[in-house]
Parts: sequence; structure tokens; C-alpha cells
Amino acid sequence: MELSKKIKLALWWRRLTIKNSLGVNSMSLSSKGQIPKRFLIILPEHTTESELAKRFIHSMKNALGPKSEHQMRILGPAIVGNLLDLSDFQDFILFSDTDLNRLGLPGKELSWMCQRINVDAVLDLNQSFNPISAILCETVNAPLKVGFFSDNGENYYNIMIRRHGEELAESGFKEVFQIIGI
Repeated sequence: MELSKKIKLALWWRRLTIKNSLGVNSMSLSSKGQIPKRFLIILPEHTTESELAKRFIHSMKNALGPKSEHQMRILGPAIVGNLLDLSDFQDFILFSDTDLNRLGLPGKELSWMCQRINVDAVLDLNQSFNPISAILCETVNAPLKVGFFSDNGENYYNIMIRRHGEELAESGFKEVFQIIGI
């Protein structure tokens, strides 16, 4: 996805004015270290990827066990969130176009709500770079931020998953599970 000049300029200005929030706390993924226990899952922007997100959330919920609804938080566009069954989750934020500013990036209220989220890991399910999800990921204070590889992603994610060739998105999701130790 090619970003418009207006979005590129807004992201560049944001990087200049906002301190780097990739986190100073380290997160160990070994059996002896601290493993992530609370997760924020950022839903994909496109409704065509909602089925993959649904399968990922269901798989993660099964892997975490009975307390999964207290360990997982969901954040994403209302269009995609409405296609998923989020009734099992107590904590989710769905936003619409009214929550975005005039540049199409997260507004102050949405950013403020994301700053209050306290999780150990952020998992962005967007297969390609999405400036809205990247800024929300940057806003959340978490030591581990995982996203899919993109040219712009290095400023927003600690770990980027690269898929080779025409691999299915599900193979990338398997790598996410391996990274977070599930």
C-alpha cells in the first residue's frame, strides 16, 4: 500500500515531536524470564482480513485457556470488530472515522484511551503497513510490539515478521505464537 504524501508528512512530523516509545523495559521470552501475560490485539484495517483475525483470536483464546478474556484486549476499526464475535471479551475498543483527525490519523481521544492501556505485548494483525494501527501501537506503552514487516514498521515495532513469497498470512500468525511463547 502506497502512503499519500500527506500521511508520510504527518508520520514524519509525529516521529520528530513524539519521543520513541518502543519501551525501555526488556521482555524476556525464555522460560526463566518474564513472559507476556496481557496482550493487546490490533485488528486489521480491511474487512477481507477479518476471517484471519477471527481465527487468530480464537486460536489465541484457546491457547491461553479459561482466563483468556482477562488477558486479551482488542483494538480496531468498528467495521472489522462488528464482523467478529467480541461478546466473550470484557475489554475492547472499536473506533470509527469520527475518532480520526482530519489527516486520517488517530485523534486525541482515541490516543488518550490507548495511553491508558496496560499490556505486556501488542500484536498488530495488519498484513501491510497501516498508519492508524502503527500510531496506536506506538501510543500503547508495552515492552513488546509485534507487527508484520514493512519499510515503515521499524519505527513502531520491536519485532517484525517477514513472510517470503506467497505464503499465507496464517504462517505469519504461527510465527507470532512462537515469538510470544504460546
